[in-house]
Amino acid sequence: MGFNAQAFATAFLEGQAKDIKARFAEADKKREEELAKAERNLPLYKKRLQQKKNMLSMANTLKELGVDRENIMYFAKDGPETLKTMYNIILNKNQKLYDTTGDYLSKEQLNGMMKMPQEFAEVATEYKSLGDFLDKGYSLSEQNDSAEKPENAEIMSGNFLMGLMGYGAKERVKERLETEKFIGDVSIADLNRLAAQEDFSDPTGGTFDTAVIDPAAGPRIISSRAKESILLEQDRLSTKYKDSQEKRAAFVNSKFGKDAKIPEELGDSNATVGINLGVALDKGETEGEIGQLAKEFKRKMEYEAFKDASRGYNLGRAEIKQVNPAFLTLYDEFSEQRATVDFVDNESFMRAIKNNTVVPGTYTVFHKGKVKTMDLNQERINQLRGTD
Repeated sequence: MGFNAQAFATAFLEGQAKDIKARFAEADKKREEELAKAERNLPLYKKRLQQKKNMLSMANTLKELGVDRENIMYFAKDGPETLKTMYNIILNKNQKLYDTTGDYLSKEQLNGMMKMPQEFAEVATEYKSLGDFLDKGYSLSEQNDSAEKPENAEIMSGNFLMGLMGYGAKERVKERLETEKFIGDVSIADLNRLAAQEDFSDPTGGTFDTAVIDPAAGPRIISSRAKESILLEQDRLSTKYKDSQEKRAAFVNSKFGKDAKIPEELGDSNATVGINLGVALDKGETEGEIGQLAKEFKRKMEYEAFKDASRGYNLGRAEIKQVNPAFLTLYDEFSEQRATVDFVDNESFMRAIKNNTVVPGTYTVFHKGKVKTMDLNQERINQLRGTD
């Protein structure tokens, strides 16, 4: 039987038609399924559009307040809930400060508060989300605000920082009981512990006088939590103070009063010295008189930062050494007590005696963090000078 080209072509075209019809039917079915899926996904799409709109609105509000873009994006990258949590924290803290003081948080303070949680990125991984970590920290910071009213931005920032560290009102009260002096060097907690102890029975029947016991004879132990809190706050304040134009101006004015002679290398006026100091700090200069002045300024700002960070802890020399021995040097160099004495240390006092510049009288000497009063007559001066 020969090949029938007509029959083959007819059969081929009919097969093609059936395939095409089947593909169209399949396409129509697929389209119907996708349309149904789109209908189901439409609410989710609208929700995400609204979330995007809300995120943009929150980001713009934070930007208008003065928050830097990188700080906004840090929280935005974790999604709308995290950004919303931080947004609400900032707005609530800002409003609370205004209600308390009449002032809003500055741009610097807002960015400082936005940066705080970023320092705890590793800790935050132990929570369900960054937003959950922020919620917990904010809740504790509100407790801290109740324990210590945020009368300024520094207290508010400190309360928020301690909240992020898991440090709430109960811990703060306990810490204050351990550090706040009640009588002499005895803290409230020390006094209560002593009162709870059983009375001591004298086995000698009163033959010997009772020994005098000083419950504060040894240094108070500073908890690791308190040390960490002080050091973190000191580091934050130190950076802030070193960059502060007001701090620089105050430092220069304290160094060169109305009648003080300004070294030629430093400038011809306090304003010029301030400008040159700023340049030296930016360049990290350490040589010459301006370099020495810059180093002294940085040391003083570190001292002031430590003093403010440890405010309320009532730290003595032994406690300061536990926090960081380096701060003892700063304490001895810049303590207010030092500025009110006749001699800043024993060495300068003895040097003045040796140089015959001390006459009989009463003098105050700053030594190891304490002010000593020395009553000198001529005989004692001669003894100290080695001429008697």
